[in-house]
Amino acid sequence: MGRDCPVSYGSLWQRWTRGVAWTWVNERYRSCLPEDLAAGVMDLDARDRLHTKQGRSTARVVFHAGEPADSRGEPPARELSVYLKRQYRLSWTARLAATLHPSGRYSPAGAEWNHLEHSRSLGIDVPEVVAAGERIGPRGELSAFLMVAELTGCEALHEAIPRLAGRLEPRAFAALKRRVIAEMARISATLHASRLFHKDLYLCHFFLNVERLEQDGGKAPRLVLIDLHRLSSTATHAGSAWLRWKDLGQLLYSTFGVDGIDDRDRLRFWRSYQKRCPLARPAWQSWVVKYRAARYLAHNRKRR
Repeated sequence: MGRDCPVSYGSLWQRWTRGVAWTWVNERYRSCLPEDLAAGVMDLDARDRLHTKQGRSTARVVFHAGEPADSRGEPPARELSVYLKRQYRLSWTARLAATLHPSGRYSPAGAEWNHLEHSRSLGIDVPEVVAAGERIGPRGELSAFLMVAELTGCEALHEAIPRLAGRLEPRAFAALKRRVIAEMARISATLHASRLFHKDLYLCHFFLNVERLEQDGGKAPRLVLIDLHRLSSTATHAGSAWLRWKDLGQLLYSTFGVDGIDDRDRLRFWRSYQKRCPLARPAWQSWVVKYRAARYLAHNRKRR
């Protein structure tokens, strides 16, 4: 999974005493990134849409192409907007594993990079990776970053659907929903048929390219799945069933209270999903998914 990095991880002694680092940069975007990206990315001052939690941060960063500014000091026209995910403090198990097996991608950033590329290989549209890297050591330390291109012209479904409901005439809106639902079902079923599970499969993690809708001409709309850092797989039937219920329960729960979505849409998704990923005893499985969704709803109400 993921792309191989032609880097040297040094010896175990070097990783422990001095530390080693690897950085991969997508050649398509190299001209827009600073030459010293690897040296400064973990200390980069990024405050736009900054979110921090437990030694991790996510922020939006805009880089400008390497051409010099003009005589008025204006930045060059070409720019690159990315979301930068950084992890500074990781568990001792991840740090130990990375020290002993440095190519294993034990940081969330390294793992998500693998997950993105694996999902892309299955025909699922995911954000494009701009750069990624890890620093392993010294003395068992581990830090990492992942940079993905911003999804320009796209909106999260839980925001896009209500806006489109108010903008389109009813027949056109209903037709668009059918296309979106079919693509959501295809993405979900493709993952699950491969025994891969998102574990955060909420409506807000599907991004619809709203700008391209008029050019789609009735084809499947561009729907991008994001936040794959928790993607996992299981070889057991029981594990697959449990994680499938979790994913589908989360997705069902996230549709509650969203203007423009009704029970007919939920049923259409279930039927489309079933065609692509047939399940034994579908009525019972449908009940389990609804039960999980109800549990998420009750838990969220308690927290309020």
